[in-house]
Amino acid sequence: MFENAEVVKVGTFLYDGTVICDIRIVKHNGRYGTGDPFDEPKFREDIEGEFYYIEFGSTVERGKFVSGSQALPSLEAAVREAEDATGGRVTWQRKT
Repeated sequence: MFENAEVVKVGTFLYDGTVICDIRIVKHNGRYGTGDPFDEPKFREDIEGEFYYIEFGSTVERGKFVSGSQALPSLEAAVREAEDATGGRVTWQRKT
């Protein structure tokens, strides 16, 4: 989903308790702003820096990532968010 992003953590989780789905965390060099002129500048503008995003795999096609999270400030925050989003059902593998 993010070009030039480094995959830093990969795993799987059970969607609806039965469907194996992929999940990964990527490190990216920025956070995209909304671009909405009515938003506060801290949300509107792009920000350079190290951010982490969770990418969720498809429920029908393994290896295809179809949705993602908001920018997160650290790997630890991304892991917590991923585990919260999946009800703690993530099985993490080693880094790819």
